[in-house]
Amino acid sequence: MLALVCYEIYKKNKDTKALCVEDGLKEPPTPRKMPIIGHLHLLGGYEVPYQAFSFLGKKYGNVVKLQLGQVKCVVVNDQKNIREALVTKGHHFDSRPNFQRYKELFSGNKENSLAFCDWSETQKTRRDLLKAYTFPRAFSNKFASLETLISSSTRTLISQIIPEKTVELKPLILRSCANIFLNHFCSKNFEIDDERFVRMVEDFDEIFYEVNQGYAADFLPFLMPFLKKNLGRMNALTHRIRSFVEDKVVENRYEEFDLETDPGDYIESFIKYVKSGDGPELPWDTALFALEDIIGGHSAVGNFLMKLFGFLVELPDVQRKIQEEIDAVVGTARDVTIADRGSMPYVEGVIFEAIRLIASPIVPRVANQDSSIDGYKIEQGTVLFLNNYDLSMSDRLWDRPEEFLPERFLKDNRLIKPDHFLPFGGGRRSCMGYKMVQLVSFGILGGFLQKYTILPAENESYKVPIGSLALAKDTFKFRFVRR
Repeated sequence: MLALVCYEIYKKNKDTKALCVEDGLKEPPTPRKMPIIGHLHLLGGYEVPYQAFSFLGKKYGNVVKLQLGQVKCVVVNDQKNIREALVTKGHHFDSRPNFQRYKELFSGNKENSLAFCDWSETQKTRRDLLKAYTFPRAFSNKFASLETLISSSTRTLISQIIPEKTVELKPLILRSCANIFLNHFCSKNFEIDDERFVRMVEDFDEIFYEVNQGYAADFLPFLMPFLKKNLGRMNALTHRIRSFVEDKVVENRYEEFDLETDPGDYIESFIKYVKSGDGPELPWDTALFALEDIIGGHSAVGNFLMKLFGFLVELPDVQRKIQEEIDAVVGTARDVTIADRGSMPYVEGVIFEAIRLIASPIVPRVANQDSSIDGYKIEQGTVLFLNNYDLSMSDRLWDRPEEFLPERFLKDNRLIKPDHFLPFGGGRRSCMGYKMVQLVSFGILGGFLQKYTILPAENESYKVPIGSLALAKDTFKFRFVRR
């Protein structure tokens, strides 16, 4: 009888009503869908798909069921519901989508990836080994070493700037960030014009751009042949990166490492774990993928800095306030360092504000069991899109959300982080590299504006794309004038 009543309700209003189900949970509301493509057509016409998710949330509610091609999905809007998925029930939603593109980028197995794998003991081990390096404690040796690296790399970067001349900044910033990461995690440093190093940086940047793109083929696998050429190119880039890592970064350290010694860096931490055989199995090949993932994190930082500069070039008042804070705290006798963060809340607020406006998506989750969000049933295997765009750009949560206002993150001259600001996710699948983003960005931004003001290049447009950290290879150019 219950099933019959629910079916009659569904027939009357199948576009908006939540279905009844026997376990007492409601079925999420869902729009009408089309044959084969399902609801994919509803994502068109927006700058980023997450804007469509916000529109659907206003029309159908904060939990909306979609069929995107062959993939069962649920869109989750609103801070309370997103926190339920990330934290309260994070262990129910800690798997990742099985998109074929991601498998192709990791030798046919997404479990080789730190970001796109399902949760497992292996993943926990990789995160545990990484934590000491991505979250160095203040005043620790690792923090002091990273501070020195960032300052040194920033000086080298700034020395390449020709005042008043148009600068193609992205290659310079990416190489600087790459050397910071390679030095911090691997104790390796390269000349900025080293041919194989430069190619590695460019290869990572191309892959970073690729993984941040969305394709209909992710949801309609029969379209994958149309991506064959591009996937083949990406596969060639990953092989070239592996060759660089083995030849120039790891070298012969695996064979020569003495298990009786303490690891000196992240590579040696991995080597010691793999060779000792303690804990869950972690093959060396899998460890190399994790190492490549971490080295590749420099692309995220470099692309973010390019977008940050893209905002600031048209915000002279914000630049002036940054420089006033630098002058008051640091002056000109020494360089800005990451140890100054606690005394420079406005600069930190600028970084937060750029992150907010970019509204980069939280990596989709997949339900590893039947569960619920906000009382709505979520079936095992359902892909969850957690709408960070809604959290970042909602006029319910932010005053004048379209404007660049770093002051929104300040109170009584202290940095504050609102509960609804969740750009790096949450729970045990939160981004492992977010502290590196903050530290490296602070050091490079502070170093630049201590000495220069950013000016627009002639005939250059500075519309910063949102919904992704990635920028195309050929992007913003700038001019810099000495203060």
